[in-house]
Amino acid sequence: MYVVSGRGVNLCPFFMEVAVDLNLVRLIFTLQLADNVADSYALFGMRPHFEESFRQAAGCGGESGPCSRGDDCPCRQTFSQALSADPAALKRFQKPSLPFVFQIPLLPPPPNQGRTVELGLVLTGSAVNFVQEYVAALEGVFRSPGLRRGVPLSLIKAESAGYGGSRNLVMSPGQGLATELIMTLSLQGLRESALLPPDIVTVDIVTPMRIMAQGRPLRELSFSPFIRALLRRVSAMAYYYGGSEAGLDYKWLAEQSRLVKGAAAGLQWVEWGGKRSGLVGRVTFAGDLTEYHPFLLAGEYFNVGKGATFGLGRYILGRAA
Repeated sequence: MYVVSGRGVNLCPFFMEVAVDLNLVRLIFTLQLADNVADSYALFGMRPHFEESFRQAAGCGGESGPCSRGDDCPCRQTFSQALSADPAALKRFQKPSLPFVFQIPLLPPPPNQGRTVELGLVLTGSAVNFVQEYVAALEGVFRSPGLRRGVPLSLIKAESAGYGGSRNLVMSPGQGLATELIMTLSLQGLRESALLPPDIVTVDIVTPMRIMAQGRPLRELSFSPFIRALLRRVSAMAYYYGGSEAGLDYKWLAEQSRLVKGAAAGLQWVEWGGKRSGLVGRVTFAGDLTEYHPFLLAGEYFNVGKGATFGLGRYILGRAA
């Protein structure tokens, strides 16, 4: 697809025409509160418990300790964030994020004993090979005394989410994980299965989004810094965890993003305590958006901004009628 700009013809290939892709799995855990919980944000406290629980589930040693699985160690592949040995790649891509993303829900207001919530977990690239370790690690987190003191809960079921909202039940209490029922998705598949308008999109930000500029989080959100953050995040994850590098002109995409206009509706800054603060609410972007659709769709799975791995910066796109 050739795009004509004021500077002449720019060869900016459309996403479907280039070899950029990344496999992913989205699991949804249904949790039931065993008691009333006053803190709506209590599940965001799971972050400090997860890495240790994962190491125990995978049978790994300490962070630098011995591990019988060597280079195949799930912990090493999950938490090392090893940089590329290619100097050119180091310039093109930011430091890789972790190969998983949590979609953490707000708890309903009390009284909420017996209520259920859904926690999402997205695994990317090679992390898909360790789905059993991830599920076991989460079970360990849910049982950990540190978390249960604030959020007493039980796991009701785990499901694998497919395109278009389809789900497979992959685990029930007392039963093992049915790995054969887990559905593997891809960035290409997301693009092919979705329908977004070419010139307008609504973004509902559901957990605090912190996009940084000059060392500070933005308290107003226009399209250009939002999509630039997505371009960096998605391209780095595709390169480091999918071995895929697009022939896209990212500089051109970033420059053209300035032409897209935005209108906030109820966008506000919220403080959840500590570093859990940022923008939430709704914003509508209007302009030539077709080239950005793949990144917008991927961002629904990956979140964006500071703290994206553990649930911050989550948003939902408005779909075409």
